[in-house]
Formats: sequence, structure tokens, C-alpha cells
Amino acid sequence: MNFTTSYQEEFVQALLDYVGAALRNSAVDPDYCQEAVQILDARNHLFRSVGSHRTDEEQGIYALRDLCVLDDERMCLVPDAGRCRSVARDFGMNR
Repeated sequence: MNFTTSYQEEFVQALLDYVGAALRNSAVDPDYCQEAVQILDARNHLFRSVGSHRTDEEQGIYALRDLCVLDDERMCLVPDAGRCRSVARDFGMNR
């Protein structure tokens, strides 16, 4: 594994962990969650909650629901590695 892939996968895992924790701590069911995360520094895995917000890629803000996928077995939203990997690419972590 090269360094770029390693940095990307570390970021993806950190974002997955953050999204999972935010959904668990949310006062509402993940299906109705309107909260969002802002990525302040992708390389250092710095995220912050921005409350109720829609995805705004230009500002580095992503609605938690947009980073999830429906788990067919449990019928609930779960963090999606593919979508988090796409965010990593948006932040230049694929170069």
C-alpha cells in the first residue's frame, strides 16, 4: 500500500467513525437526521458538527445522511465507505 492510499484510507476510516458516532448520538432516528459535518482539515482528520445543514461541497459540509447507505439486512442507514472515499478524493487525497 502506498502512502497516498494509506492517507486516504485513514481519512475514510476517521470519517466513517465520526459519522457513525454522530448518528448514534443524534436525538432522532438516522432516517430523519438533518445534522451535518464540516471537514476542517482532511489530512489531520479534523471535523466539526455544523448542526442542521444541507450538503455544501464548496464549504466542505456534508449532511450525515449523504454519507450513508441503507443496510438492507437491518433496514437502517449506516455510514458508507464508498461515499466517504469519494469525499476523500474531493479533498485531493487520491493524488
